[in-house]
Order: sequence, then C-alpha cells, then structure tokens
Amino acid sequence: MAYVNVKEILLKAKEGNYAVGAFNIVDYSTVRAVIQAAERGNSPVIIQTSVKTVNYYGYTPIVNWVKHLADNAEVPVALHLDHCKDLEVIRRCIEAGWSSVMIDASLSPFEENVRITREVVDMAKKYNVTVEGELGAIVGVEDDIFVDEDESYLADPESCVRYIEATGIDVLAPAIGTAHGLYKKKPNLNFDLLKNIAERTNIPIAIHGGTGLTEEMFKKCIENGACKINISTDLKHVFRTSIEAFYKENPGEYEPLKVLAHMEKGIENLITSYINVFGSAEKTEKGV
Repeated sequence: MAYVNVKEILLKAKEGNYAVGAFNIVDYSTVRAVIQAAERGNSPVIIQTSVKTVNYYGYTPIVNWVKHLADNAEVPVALHLDHCKDLEVIRRCIEAGWSSVMIDASLSPFEENVRITREVVDMAKKYNVTVEGELGAIVGVEDDIFVDEDESYLADPESCVRYIEATGIDVLAPAIGTAHGLYKKKPNLNFDLLKNIAERTNIPIAIHGGTGLTEEMFKKCIENGACKINISTDLKHVFRTSIEAFYKENPGEYEPLKVLAHMEKGIENLITSYINVFGSAEKTEKGV
C-alpha cells in the first residue's frame, strides 16, 4: 500500500482513539512476519529498529527490506529508529530512508535535551521524517542504554508542554512508570499523569516498555491518550522459544527454511494478538 512516516499513522490513531504497535524487529524474517500480521488484521504498523540492529545489518539493507515489503503490502508501514543518542546514526538513518527517528536525550538536563532534540528536528524536517523525543527517564535496559531505578523519574506535564513547544517534535514519549525489558515486579503506571500530559499537549503519545503490561493496562493507556505502544522484549522471546520448540519437536531436521517459517508464524501470531488489543485492526482498507 504505502511506506509512510509515523506521524501520518499516529495522527489517525489519535483521532480514532486506538494505538498502533511499534515492533522491534531483528532480521528480514521478523519484518516480514510483522507486516504479514498487519495485513491479516488490516492494521497500520510501525517497524522499529534498535541502534544495535542497524549497526549489525547496515543502513541500506534494512531500508530495502522494509520498503520492498511495504510497497507490496496492503496496509501502511513505517520504519522507526528507536532510542538513539548518536546524532550521526540518526543523520545516516534519515538520509538512508527511515521515515521516523527517536532522539533520546532524556538523561540530559532539560535545556540540553531541548537543544539536542531541536537539532534532530531541524535535520529531519526537510526529509519529512517524524521525530520522537523523550521526557523523564524510563527504567530498564534498551539497546544498551541502562537506567537504574534510582535514576528514573516521571515526566512533568508542564515540562512536556515546554519541551514540545521548544523542539517541534511530532511524538512524545513521557515516562509514566513503564520499564524496558522484563518487569521485576507489578508495573505501576501513572494513568492520571498520562491523561494530564495528553490533555495538555496536541501530539501523539508513545508508551515504551509494553512487554509485560496486561490487556487492561494497554487499554487504560489508550483511553488516557496513548496512540503508539512499543513492543521489543516479547518479540525477542518468541523468536527464541519458537526456534527451540521447533528443534525439540523435529530433532532430526536440518533445513533452515523450515525453522524460519516456524519462527515467522510464531511472531505473526504474537503481533496479531497485540493488534487486536491495541484496537488498530480494521483501521485501514486494503488496496486503498
């Protein structure tokens, strides 16, 4: 159907009161599985890449995978660079063809965060590339970015307004109590804070640390203004467990394509379940 930017997808989600999943892929097979699930559900989808994934495969191969599959898909597909602190990596992703990037300067003082984020916005604007920025510090590990619990802090609504106005970002990722990786205890999300931020800002809100949240939590996030939800750890776990299960059931099998097909089906089923929870199913018309 179309290779689009994240802003285009999320503005429709914001208006329609649903969320779009942003799924961290690890290879071509997982990209294909995510898009196949989106087509199955007639849902827009965001293919998300970590910096280490970009460093592993290179810029051009990833863009080529996604654009080729998007051009032949019947749903809108975007390509987003997740948590990145390196402006050179961001610049190269923008120039290579990513349709969205995230600058993570959240551990910097507010004014420094604004300055760095503004530089990325200026860089992205001429390419019609969406920019996501973060305020507050989300606990956990994401792409080798470590934030201890005592370093984490929640976003402040007034600061969010100032940050958006000063930077011109398209998407805001505020810290509301979620965590990257696996939750070590029951998640304690501040839904009132999320609602306050969403009501005081006019841009799409992204929720990081989606793996481990319950269906009820997801729906409360969406009810209170979230329209982008990131899923990374769960996809990686299904990637591994599906391969392990295949070889356990087929110990004498040595055809790699069979195990890849099995893994893709596992990922596709996972993404389908998230699409249904997020409410993005049937939000696009095939072939339009």
